This record gives sequence, structure tokens and C-alpha cells, in this order.
Amino acid sequence: MDEHEWTVRVSSTALDASTVFVRKHQFVVGAPVSFDEEAPRVSALEYLLGALGADLVNGLVALARERRLDVDHAEAVVVGHLGDPLVYLGVVGAAGHPGLARASIKVYASSSDDEEGVRRLWQEVLRKSPLLRTLQPVVQMVLELTVTP
Repeated sequence: MDEHEWTVRVSSTALDASTVFVRKHQFVVGAPVSFDEEAPRVSALEYLLGALGADLVNGLVALARERRLDVDHAEAVVVGHLGDPLVYLGVVGAAGHPGLARASIKVYASSSDDEEGVRRLWQEVLRKSPLLRTLQPVVQMVLELTVTP
């Protein structure tokens, strides 16, 4: 089977900013990590966490539609924790690594169908998720699904 590849082009455009070009789209990414609530741009880490949540939410809704299960709304809250943020900041004596160490993902799904069916669907989404399957070997994942009528 031929391997499909995805290509993006990234160009630095300002201090702490790069523009990502993908197909006919583009978006601006800020610093790798930001600790400032008022930062003018979304950080690369925040894009990663958002992409992970979107992968799971979009995957759940799409698979539900394919299987004709009613999931009329889904949303995720994703919280990430770095191994040692002080390493990224360059603090002398900081140990560990600056990478993502843990992500807690809570997905809320609204469905009038049987909760057990939605949970089986969720397990399939977790098996098929490209981003989750990529990150799971190196990032501790805490995954939770709440189904409401």
C-alpha cells in the first residue's frame, strides 16, 4: 500500500510567531509554550492539546453518524502538564524534561441512545485516533467519557 503523507510549510513571521500553511489554509502559532494568560497568540502546546481534543470529539461524532447512533453534541476539556516547565524556562538546576508528560481528556457526549453503545463507540474511537495513538506511548493519558441524555 502506498504511504500517504501530509505536508505543511511553516514560516517565521514575527517574534514568537510562525505561520503554518496547509493546503489552502493558514494559521498563526505563537511561542512553543506560554505561561501568560494575556499572550497574543495561541502557543504550539495549546494547538497540540486542541488538536488532540478535536481528534477525539470529531472522531466520536463521525463514527456515531456512520453507525447511526445519536450523538448530537460532544465536547472535550483537555488539560496538559509538562514534565518540568522550569527546564523550558532555562531555570538553573531544573531537572527532568520540558515535554508533555500528562494529558487529561474529559469528553462529554449528549446522546439519546443507549449509554453502553456510546461507550463501545468511544473505545473504537480511542483505538482509531491518530493523535492519541501517537502520543500514548510517551504521554500519560487520563481519558474520561461522560454521556448525558
